[in-house]
Amino acid sequence: MSNKILQDVLRYIDFLKDMGYYISLSGFDNKFEPYTSKLLNYEIHLHSICFYLKQNQGTIGKCILNKKKLNETKITEPLYSCCYAGIEEYIVPIFYQEDSIMRINISGYRDNLQKSKKFAERISKKCDKNFQQLYSELSPNPPSLEDIMRFVNPLRYMITELYKHCRMLNKNANEISPTKQIYLNAIHYINENYTQQISCESLSSALNYSLSYIQYIFKKEGNTTVKAQIIKTRLSRAKYLLLHSQISITDIAFACGFMDSNYFSTAFKNKYGISPKKYRAMYLAV
Repeated sequence: MSNKILQDVLRYIDFLKDMGYYISLSGFDNKFEPYTSKLLNYEIHLHSICFYLKQNQGTIGKCILNKKKLNETKITEPLYSCCYAGIEEYIVPIFYQEDSIMRINISGYRDNLQKSKKFAERISKKCDKNFQQLYSELSPNPPSLEDIMRFVNPLRYMITELYKHCRMLNKNANEISPTKQIYLNAIHYINENYTQQISCESLSSALNYSLSYIQYIFKKEGNTTVKAQIIKTRLSRAKYLLLHSQISITDIAFACGFMDSNYFSTAFKNKYGISPKKYRAMYLAV
């Protein structure tokens, strides 16, 4: 039953993305096990400007600090705010029995908050002209909170149902194994740094564990390798950009952390059975 609910949640998020809404999830409660790693695939903001900020030397790491700060903030009602770069978003918390279990973020807007303009001006000094161009592509006309809640509320209900089923699956719902927590921390790290040249070595160093232990963790908890997880994450983001941007395939490859566009095309075809060029053309032809 919980697998069916999970699929409904993920398909509905994908549907909203296809409708033009930039949906992401954050603030996960550990009780979503065994599905936390799958939900983490929907953690990353997919705007072109977010890709840019993750690669720009003056702003690398700031997204991570911004998320950490948000996680430490108690949000009890839906609100409209902005990140450190002035990118505005709705933040909708989900509660179950007074406990915060997740947040839904709907982002991609600008110029509606005084502080967002100040933040964008400050960050622009750390960036080249691409920041201003990408920032101008954000919408200055966000939907009303009422309109947002019309399509977010069904997602809240589904996520709550998934949470309740996960609690039933795990009698020790307040506990998570040490190895699982390390694995989830590693997934978080990859999600935030996949645009950089990360590796198993850099991941083990960042998490302060030995290389062999990190390799063991990924085999035990994810039945995969660090390299495979990094490539999977990069390809997932590249797939989204192919469908929802006009960025060239070469630029998408570099934006997603691939240093060689030919290698990207080969990896993409191995994963999805079709080249990036044909995949984009097939979608645009529909």
